[in-house]
Amino acid sequence: MNIRYYETLPSTSLTAAELARKGASHLTTVVARTQTEGRGRLTRQFFSPKGGLYFTTVLRTSLAASQYGAVTPFAALAVHRAIRRVCGVCPGIKWVNDLLLDGKKVCGILAESGSDQNGTPYILLGIGINTGETVFPPELADIATNLPPCDRDELLRAILAELDGVEYAVQRADWLEEYRAYSAVLGREVNVTEQMQTRRARALDILENGALLVRFEDGTTAELCGAEISLRLTQ
Repeated sequence: MNIRYYETLPSTSLTAAELARKGASHLTTVVARTQTEGRGRLTRQFFSPKGGLYFTTVLRTSLAASQYGAVTPFAALAVHRAIRRVCGVCPGIKWVNDLLLDGKKVCGILAESGSDQNGTPYILLGIGINTGETVFPPELADIATNLPPCDRDELLRAILAELDGVEYAVQRADWLEEYRAYSAVLGREVNVTEQMQTRRARALDILENGALLVRFEDGTTAELCGAEISLRLTQ
């Protein structure tokens, strides 16, 4: 486990990507106290002030590309486990890449993939957790919150220890039942936004491939993939 600490970076994902392309090993991790250009899904900015835990880790696995969709939800469960153990609170998991505490976002996850200079694939897993006493700007104050005080380094290492088992877990799909138990969306009404259109649906299940099974108001069902949709709680 190779952990590199920085005071400030534009983005831990950018630095980790450079290392990965040069052949960085499994669980090589880039940590920054703050990011000036932190990114979330769909190119959204990720607010990254001092006091949070921001890092990107390199995953080297033999998973098939068709299995990559399960990596982000498994990572959410890995972070959930570590937060429960280190911080003593139990966040809900909002498919596909957020953790919620008291209904507010406390963690965001971004998975990206690529190949290094030798053609060997890698996955980059960027994770941002509000671990400090951050004062959020008005546009985020109602939707984001902080974890209670905890040891950030202990939390980081607990998360990496969980992520070390990603290949085994995804291949066996033995993470699904635990994920479902802590899901913040299964069985609830949600808004599914895709291709600039929003439809209401009920979240039914999370599948082995990481897709969310939903039933729309017209009775049709669909398997939704995180790279294609944004999902918003309505209650």
